[in-house]
Amino acid sequence: MKPSVITGNGSEIIAPSKASIGATKVSVPPGGRWSRFKTYSTIQRTLEIWGSVLTFIFKAWLNNQKFSYRGGMTEEKKMVRRKALAKWLKESILRLGPTFIKIGQQFSTRVDILAQEYVDQLSELQDQVPPFPSETAVSIAEEELGAPVDDIFDRFDYEPIAAASLGQVHRARLKGQEVVVKVQRPGLKDLFDIDLKNLRVIAEYLQKVDPKSDGAKRDWVAIYDECANVLYQEIDYTKEGANAELFASNFKEMEYVKVPAIYWEYTTPQVLTMEYVPGIKINKILALDQLGVDRKRLGRYAVESYLEQILSHGFFHADPHPGNIAVDDVNGGRLIFYDFGMMGSISPNIREGLLEAFYGIYEKDPDKVLEAMIQMGVLVPTGDMTAVRRTAQFFLNSFEERLAAQRREREMETAELGFKKPLSKDEKIEKKKQRLAAIGEDLLSIAADQPFRFPATFTFVVRAFSVLDGIGKGLDPQFDITEIAKPYALELLKFREVGVEDFRKRWDRQSRAFYNLFRQADRVQKLADTIQGLEQGDLKLRVRTLESERAFQRVAAVQKTVGSVVAAGSLVNLATILYLNSIRVPAIAASIFCALFSFQVLFGIIKVKKLDQQERLITGTA
Repeated sequence: MKPSVITGNGSEIIAPSKASIGATKVSVPPGGRWSRFKTYSTIQRTLEIWGSVLTFIFKAWLNNQKFSYRGGMTEEKKMVRRKALAKWLKESILRLGPTFIKIGQQFSTRVDILAQEYVDQLSELQDQVPPFPSETAVSIAEEELGAPVDDIFDRFDYEPIAAASLGQVHRARLKGQEVVVKVQRPGLKDLFDIDLKNLRVIAEYLQKVDPKSDGAKRDWVAIYDECANVLYQEIDYTKEGANAELFASNFKEMEYVKVPAIYWEYTTPQVLTMEYVPGIKINKILALDQLGVDRKRLGRYAVESYLEQILSHGFFHADPHPGNIAVDDVNGGRLIFYDFGMMGSISPNIREGLLEAFYGIYEKDPDKVLEAMIQMGVLVPTGDMTAVRRTAQFFLNSFEERLAAQRREREMETAELGFKKPLSKDEKIEKKKQRLAAIGEDLLSIAADQPFRFPATFTFVVRAFSVLDGIGKGLDPQFDITEIAKPYALELLKFREVGVEDFRKRWDRQSRAFYNLFRQADRVQKLADTIQGLEQGDLKLRVRTLESERAFQRVAAVQKTVGSVVAAGSLVNLATILYLNSIRVPAIAASIFCALFSFQVLFGIIKVKKLDQQERLITGTA
């Protein structure tokens, strides 16, 4: 059995036999209607996108309805349906083309969001991307490079060895060196223009309907703009080449990271020529074991490399799915990074804020954590930060308790880490009740004030660590990203403790302490003046009663629902009278408005029930 390796763009092939290198196998015919971009209108594309979206929603809804199962609904039957729907979704994404393939790849490791059946199918998007005709690829390469490929290269394999979502890869020999030539799919910019317009509509809709009940005021349009900007940058291969060189420069002192070299003389916006560096895909466990590398060490390398990218360089690989990370046996096991089209950058203030947050968590200081979040732009100070501070203290204490549980489990030499054990449904409900009983009112206050923001850059950071966590668990069942990050974090903290910057901050704290010491008399006088102002009515004290706010919110929901009931009832009577008097058109219009108010009644009832349930959880009567 030949080893499974991946090429310079991160797609899997079989090596080293040249006879084994062929077109990528896919589960749908190569290319959907999107590939015929020259005769494909915006309306056609939009209809195809929304047709697929609505079909998936209907199929998912039908799979959860008891009447659709002959002989009754069971978990086994639902699993079979989910597998079939997941396969249909994957094939639909392949037909919809590159934009949606990139989105599908981003969800291919999110086991925390999707059922395993969907994860299994979407992970194949990294391998089963349809190629486009070799004649088209050769034509694009010759037009971009300005000469026939046979005149430029010693050898150029016309059959692609791999296909990616934005291009496909051909092996070649250039001046005696083995290289790969990545050729971009035709018409990608036109396709992106149409697809991203539709995705913007979805982002604007989410911006309006997102309840933000977690206290985060997400800017979905800003997140969309960031993603769109990254996608457009991905279709300029000269930027990808520059990103690869910068990434390689950042890791030039680390022997466990390898980046393919770029041949700039043979690189253009649509053609990228780079060093051929084959390796085994990082999630191919059996092949890695045959290679004889230490899987635990590979998991540690992956996490350390990303901590280095984010905290030290501020420049990180934003698309680290298993197709873009390979392993070879150089230096006992080395990580090979591919595909530098989607990169993220972190500004110095955010990077410093992350370090401050690290330091605050280490010291269990909620004030320091909140200051770091404000510095990063994640938290916007409001008039009342008490609820935010108490919530931060609660989670810091919970984090400490989880670490203590982890240490106890290790002492008992259990197979699983303590806080990684999956909880049963009843245990999860009980945990939720405990959290709400402890900080339920604070969470409601936070949800009302919405002090949190979610910078678009964080979308890629969170996704990167989510992907790494999934890869690490595949390499080592006891993988724990926090334990691997701990030595790195401690090194940063020790550096801070002896650093000049930290000395300056300590000096500032001491200076403020002396300053405050001599200001105590003034502050006592100011406090006395404030109390006197309250007594004389010059100052007003605002008291916030969260129980009353929740009661008013429920009353408002009930009033709105009652109003909708009255309106719907009146319209029913009106429509009936008009219909009986053969006034058909106004009767139909009245019926339509009646239906709209009826939906508002339904949503109102659901909202009131949710508010009641929320109140019972907070008061502990659930």
